[in-house]
Amino acid sequence: MKNRSLFRISLLVQSVSLALFSFGADAETFNSSLLVGNSADMDWSNSHLVMTPGAYDLDVYVNNVWRGKFNLSVANDDKGTLLMNKDDVPLLDILKLHDVVNKYSADKLDVNTLLHGGKSALVPGALRLDLEVPQAFVKEHSRNWVSPQKWDQGINGLYTNYNFNYYNFHGLQEDYSNSDNMYLSLNSGLNLYGWHLLDNSSWMRYSSMGKGSWLNNTRYVEKPIAAIDSVLRLGRSYTTSEYFDTVRFRGVTLNKSRQMLPDSENVYMPVISGIATSSAVVSIYQDGQIIHQVNVPPGPFAIRDLMPTGSRSDLSVEVKNTGGNIERFAVPFSSIPNMLRPGSSDYQINVGTVDLRNVDDNSHFAQFSYSRGVNNYLTAFAGGIWNSDYHSLLLGGAVSIPYAGSVSATVEESQYRLPGDGRRHGEKYSLSWSKYFPTRTNISLASYYYRTQDYASFSDYILTKSNIKDYGGTGTSTVNSKQAFSANISQPLGDSFGRLSLSAYWRDYWRGQKSNRQYNLTWSNAYHSVNYSVSLRRSEVTQSYYDYETNYEGDLVTALRSRGKTENNLYFSVTVPFSIFGSGGSLSSHASVQNGKYSSSDVSMSGEAHNVDYSLMLSHDSDGNSRAADLYTSWKNDYTSMNSGATLSREYRQLSLGASGNVLAWQGGLLASPNNGRNFVIIEAPGVVNAVVNGDSATHTNAKGIALVTSATPYRQNNFHLEQDGTQSSDVDLEGNLLNVAPYEGSISWLKYKTDTRKLFTFDVQAGDGSQLPFGAMVTGAGNEELGYVAQGSQIFIKADVLPDSLKVNTSKGKTKNSCVISRPAEHTVNICR
Repeated sequence: MKNRSLFRISLLVQSVSLALFSFGADAETFNSSLLVGNSADMDWSNSHLVMTPGAYDLDVYVNNVWRGKFNLSVANDDKGTLLMNKDDVPLLDILKLHDVVNKYSADKLDVNTLLHGGKSALVPGALRLDLEVPQAFVKEHSRNWVSPQKWDQGINGLYTNYNFNYYNFHGLQEDYSNSDNMYLSLNSGLNLYGWHLLDNSSWMRYSSMGKGSWLNNTRYVEKPIAAIDSVLRLGRSYTTSEYFDTVRFRGVTLNKSRQMLPDSENVYMPVISGIATSSAVVSIYQDGQIIHQVNVPPGPFAIRDLMPTGSRSDLSVEVKNTGGNIERFAVPFSSIPNMLRPGSSDYQINVGTVDLRNVDDNSHFAQFSYSRGVNNYLTAFAGGIWNSDYHSLLLGGAVSIPYAGSVSATVEESQYRLPGDGRRHGEKYSLSWSKYFPTRTNISLASYYYRTQDYASFSDYILTKSNIKDYGGTGTSTVNSKQAFSANISQPLGDSFGRLSLSAYWRDYWRGQKSNRQYNLTWSNAYHSVNYSVSLRRSEVTQSYYDYETNYEGDLVTALRSRGKTENNLYFSVTVPFSIFGSGGSLSSHASVQNGKYSSSDVSMSGEAHNVDYSLMLSHDSDGNSRAADLYTSWKNDYTSMNSGATLSREYRQLSLGASGNVLAWQGGLLASPNNGRNFVIIEAPGVVNAVVNGDSATHTNAKGIALVTSATPYRQNNFHLEQDGTQSSDVDLEGNLLNVAPYEGSISWLKYKTDTRKLFTFDVQAGDGSQLPFGAMVTGAGNEELGYVAQGSQIFIKADVLPDSLKVNTSKGKTKNSCVISRPAEHTVNICR
């Protein structure tokens, strides 16, 4: 029977091949008598292909990208107009069709009206329709993004991320006091029907306190809202804004979630736009290297899905049209953090009451900030804070200038009234600059701000008002800040000369109260696999104070004086890799010199052995000629991550213990993981034990066939591949080992693989006359359910939960129906089928 089937298949393949060959060779006519429906009425002549009026299912391509299979109609007119259902038009992802669609009242539209001047080409033989549309009007899809309709809300569950530390210090000399401290932090969540209750609390017990105490940091309910790409938050949290100081408060927050957006909208990159006079190849270069190339049809084009490469050099664009005409132009790229792609926006809204710790103030306020990418060159932003006695307004923008880099500037004015004082107002001016030079000099960010004497941020205002109320004084750590500057510059020196980096920071206060300066110059290099660096750091701190002195008239007056402290530190570092006991490790040494004198040094060895990370350090400090030995180990198992440390010197000894991980409760019970996280995926493959997830041996299924992943990427497709180790659960069949999910942020997703957990039984069988059973014969149970088949050598393989009392073997041949039955089958013996 099997040979007959193979013969029939072979004959059919040869017949079809012969027909196709004849059609291709003669190019005359095609016999359509075997076709059905409207396809049978087509003229398939190679010289004149025509589709007769009617409905057809066609594969539709837009600029050679398949958009799906659609039902289109060929109109009964002289042109053979192609008509598309109006409801299917949005699925083509052609932009700016709203006016075209609304212009016609009919349910079907002429395809050519959707092409913005482009062309259509019908390929009847392939039932394919090609639409050529100017590239600027085609929506590009992010390769890593999943549409909101496919995001997974997850299941209900409760979890906590814990981090516990115990620290004991015992002094061996009179100058040292003993201490015994414990600290536990819990980041917990309760997920119910798409709502997330999040709590961040900690418990601490210090020797000086005498008892333990709980402290809540934040507690709020959160709900992602996909329709507006935002996250709603209610409860105790911190304000969120790119431009204002953070304030702890109780209330409502609505933030745009940029994570929900495709990658092409989430990070800043310019839109490359132009006009192709014919079919053209657009090539984009950065630092002389091509980073993107795309073919575009005639007409305007706009490349919106360009992604950063790591370099911040300007982009060079080359448009090579058919015929050899080449157009070249430059597009600025250097960016700073608050720049947005053209057409994209961001916003944060916070409304509630102040809830600062140890501050008796519950002032109501509203805070709003908004930014928008206007074009390739400009991002504009604005914001404000409103309170009964405090108002602040901020305006600013970020500009990307060819050959000059990116510049961001803001101006903020604050007006407020303090208790017992009149209304004050002040301004803050900020300026930031970022630039990558052709010499590969990278100024990652240089920032400067200046605050007038009466300027106060909202947090300054709240703290100052509280100080006046409680102590009668004014001022906070930042209220008198006048100006600050920071910069980070790096310069590679060539392949064999390493890299030089410089960071600088200084800050001044009004009335000369205080001044800070800090500079850090670092040179780093590598010789083969040995890394080494030298750093020079200079710190200057000036503090003003009032002193009393007698003037020339003999009166006692106060004089403003200042005292300063300058430190110059030189640091050396070298790291040498090595291998010990078959595993990798490294040997490191550090030394420091302070103000021209030796300060400290250490030598350490670190590595990994048998799933335990270790570090052993010997150190010396010139202050008191102190020497210490420090041992640190960490171990991560299937359920938790543990660490321990011990330090011994002649002055003191200390011991530390710690543990961290995650515990999750769901409908299937309790799960534990050594990793912290918030985006969970529960992977269940019943009966499959110790299967590795995505090739990571640290994540594998437990005895119940369940594994917990704690770090899925929200709003992106996460693929999970199971690999059985071949030593356990070998009888369990995994029916497909690849599943995927695109979870909401903070969700608990559940993926369940289909498995066959029935046991495998093997029998040697003979027919009643002693002959072998036919190869491939089906084996069924008492209920006629399929259990297995007959293999070579008259051996039967079946899968069942328990060994059946009887088995039926179908031995039919052709039209002859035969079968035999095995009563009380047994392994390790020859069974007779009667």
